[in-house]
Amino acid sequence: MLNSKLNIYKSEWLEVVFAGRNQSYGAFELRNLSNKATNRSVLIVLSAVVLIVLSSSIYKTYFKSEAPIIEERITVVDLPPQVEQKEKEEDKIVEPIPIEKEAPQQVAIDLPKEEVIRFVEPKVAPQSMVKEDVLTQDELNKTNKLAGRLSLKANTNGTSIARGEFGTVKRDGGITGTNQDGALHGDPDAIVGFEHIEIQPRPQGGMEAFMKWVGENYQYPEAALQQGVSGIVEVSFVIEKDGTLTDIHVKRDVSHGTGKAAVELLVKAKKWKPGVQNGRPVRVAYTLPIRLNTVSQ
Repeated sequence: MLNSKLNIYKSEWLEVVFAGRNQSYGAFELRNLSNKATNRSVLIVLSAVVLIVLSSSIYKTYFKSEAPIIEERITVVDLPPQVEQKEKEEDKIVEPIPIEKEAPQQVAIDLPKEEVIRFVEPKVAPQSMVKEDVLTQDELNKTNKLAGRLSLKANTNGTSIARGEFGTVKRDGGITGTNQDGALHGDPDAIVGFEHIEIQPRPQGGMEAFMKWVGENYQYPEAALQQGVSGIVEVSFVIEKDGTLTDIHVKRDVSHGTGKAAVELLVKAKKWKPGVQNGRPVRVAYTLPIRLNTVSQ
């Protein structure tokens, strides 16, 4: 058994391994010279590295190249004298071309053949504040009378349909334009106030029949009945050119769904006869007051 204290890094271990064998050549000789060969190789490599580093440092120190010097050249250019700002502004002045303004077209005015009675839109107000009576249904149904935005007497030389609008003095003009008050009438889709229309829109069968239909078909909300709610509900809407009621809104409500019930009712209403302005149907705004009373329910 080999001695455990034997150092394998020294040559003495070779004596033990190759005891009784030929030691003049072969593996014994190679292993015996291996340490010397390794040390010599390491020394050569280290010497080469040191030589390369020193050579680079010496080259940079003694053979450093200087950067080329670039000469700057400055060229002086003579500019033409600067034009004064005032002269430039004078060159940019443009004389405006006067435009002749044409006078706005006037609405034709014709004399009415039938008597025209000013129609007042129904509004809820105390009796002491009433200044003008509302036309009755009988007056509107008379064949020799028309409802309009102003009252005019009948003229035998007049016409039933105005080219523009009715007035006290006949005047040439167009279907649209400015009227006697200077107001412009030109938008075919404009909404006209009920009190400013020449021929008022009317429900089928007249206003009395319409109000009767409202009273018979209004569905009083259950909550309003239980609370004993009463008062006046005001609903606004637009009467279109074909008589349809649109843009229905509650202007005044007495709570508990009373206004909503009025809107739902008017949605089901039949078409009205449209209002007429300047001989053509127009859109008309209208406000309808509905009086509610739980006693009669």
